[in-house]
Amino acid sequence: MTGVHQVAGAAATAAYHASIARAEEGADGTVRHGLRPEIGDGTIEVTPLPSGFHLVRYDVAFAGGHRLRYAFPGDHFELEHCVEGRLHISEADTGTGELCAGAVALSPRCATDGAVEHRDGERYRAVSVTGSWSGLETYLADRGAGGLPATGPEQLARARYLAGSSALHQVARPLEEIFVHRRSSPGRPLYLESRLAAAFAALVDGLTAGATAARTRDIGLAEHEVAALRRVPDLLWRRRHTPPTSAELARASSMSVRRLTTGFRALYGASVREFHRRRCLDRAAALLVETDWPVSRIAHEVGYASAGNFGYAFRRDRGITPARFRRAHT
Repeated sequence: MTGVHQVAGAAATAAYHASIARAEEGADGTVRHGLRPEIGDGTIEVTPLPSGFHLVRYDVAFAGGHRLRYAFPGDHFELEHCVEGRLHISEADTGTGELCAGAVALSPRCATDGAVEHRDGERYRAVSVTGSWSGLETYLADRGAGGLPATGPEQLARARYLAGSSALHQVARPLEEIFVHRRSSPGRPLYLESRLAAAFAALVDGLTAGATAARTRDIGLAEHEVAALRRVPDLLWRRRHTPPTSAELARASSMSVRRLTTGFRALYGASVREFHRRRCLDRAAALLVETDWPVSRIAHEVGYASAGNFGYAFRRDRGITPARFRRAHT
């Protein structure tokens, strides 16, 4: 049976964590909430930062499913990146959607009232930044970034909240780096703050550039075409060892190759191949930190034909070899 809980603000969130997990505080202030066996398996780690924001790292699988109701005031800020799995979102005014692997969701600048739901036993890995919109404005102003760009019309805020906006695509990278970083060292707080700054820089740039809704409308994408394009990343991942051609992807999506490539870039802010390449390398980075698998096995897992090809691609993308990346983050 799906467990149902409710939160409304920081105090209620702390009570919620206490009801489902046992807490252990680390030397850097990180509180590691280990799920109780009857609730499920995994952890929720909360790290407070000097900037006033909190980093929350999810690696959980709930037994019997899990439903969390929430109600937050208009100043509540949350930016969440799903690394693996999916999270169903149902919000009273905004609608419903799913936060899936690779996607980023941004809370709207208004009061929210809804629920999120985990499926029975499905592993969910994600990282979120929580705080306040007013705190974000102060943070940006103190660092010379100027004012926060307008969040735009209601429909654009809705798309971002339900993880349907390519404006947030570039935010995923620094948040992913926060998720995979497990090294305990004196420099860890500085590293986390640096990645937080990078995430906010990408957020500001994304909001300035505009959102998916405007771009897809400009090229006249219909709803069924958007739905078909959203299936492409999962198709590529399933076929990562024998990648489909553009023509095969187009046939599977009932679109022309030109329509597919143009529409995908409008939706995700990158070409089909670039988006998939980054997803594979991001997954490889997580595996380097979370497992002791040899590099050759990780290379195969993310779709590379050889460890050499993988090493070259990883070094070109991250500026560091897989082995050095592993040593730096574990």
